[in-house]
Amino acid sequence: MIKIQRHPKLADVAAFISRLNSNLEHHIGYCGKKMDEIFNTLEEDFGDIPARESFFIATESDKVVGVCGFDADNERGKAEIWGPFVDRADALKVSNLLWESTIKEIPNTIQTVSLFPDNHNLMVVDLANRYSFDSVSKETILTCSKQSFRRVNNDNVIPLISEHYNSLIKLHNQIFPNSYLTGTEMVDGLSETSTVFGAVDEHSNLPGYLYTEAEPEFGEGSIEFFGVTPLVRNKGLGTSLLAKGLEWLFTFPSIEEVTLCVQSDNSKAIRLYKRLGFQIEHQLTFFEKTLDKSGVN
Repeated sequence: MIKIQRHPKLADVAAFISRLNSNLEHHIGYCGKKMDEIFNTLEEDFGDIPARESFFIATESDKVVGVCGFDADNERGKAEIWGPFVDRADALKVSNLLWESTIKEIPNTIQTVSLFPDNHNLMVVDLANRYSFDSVSKETILTCSKQSFRRVNNDNVIPLISEHYNSLIKLHNQIFPNSYLTGTEMVDGLSETSTVFGAVDEHSNLPGYLYTEAEPEFGEGSIEFFGVTPLVRNKGLGTSLLAKGLEWLFTFPSIEEVTLCVQSDNSKAIRLYKRLGFQIEHQLTFFEKTLDKSGVN
C-alpha cells in the first residue's frame, strides 16, 4: 500500500533524487545529480518555505518509491516543482498522489508553478499535459569538460568592477527581463565563487557580458547568463566571453565539468558552444501553470 508522508528526512529526499535524476527518463532540470549538492540545496539554499515543509515522499513497506516538492519564491509569486520522481511500475498512480499532495500545500502567495522535465521524462510531460500546463519554451542543457574545452584568445575580456555595474545591470535586464535573477541581484551576489566578465569598448560601453558561478565544494561550475548587444553579434565577442568564463571555472581544481542552458531553437548559440567543446546532455521543456485563487488545481 502506498503512503504519502510530509516532512521527510532531507537525506532521504536527496538520496532518492540523486539516484533517479541522472537518468533521462526521470530527469528534472531544476535538480542536481550529486547527493551532497542536492542535500545542501535543500538544507541551505531553498526558497521561502523550508524544504522539509515543502516535500512529500511516497513509501511502500517503509521503502521510498517517490518524491515531490516545491521551491517557492513568494516575492515573484512562482514555485518550481521538484518532481514528481517515482521509481515504481505504476508510476502514474504514485505521481498523481504526490502531485495532489504537493499542490495543496503551495501557499496563496504563489500564482504560477512550473515543471522542467527532460523530454524523455514522459511521466512528468504527461502530468503537465493532463493538468493543463502551458509549454513555455524548449531548453537544451550542454556540458563541457576540462578535457573537451578548446581554448581561444580572450584578451579583450576582463573581470567587471564596480564602475561597470550600472551598465551591467541595464544590459542584463534588457537581455533577460524575466529571469530568476535581476541585474541588481546578480551584482549584489558576486563573491569569490561567482563573477562577471565583460568587454568594455573605448567609450566605456559594455557590449557583452558573462556571469558564471562555481561550487568547488561539489565540483560544479555553471554559466548562468551570457549575452551581447545586437551590434556586436557574429564578431567573435561571444566566443571570447565564453572562453574566459570557462578558463576561470577550470582554475578550481575540483571542477571538471561546466554546464549551461540555452533555448533549443538558438542554433547559433549551440554551434558556438559546441565549437568550444560543449556537448548536449539534456533536451527539456519548461512548463508553467497559473493557479486558481485557492492554489489548488
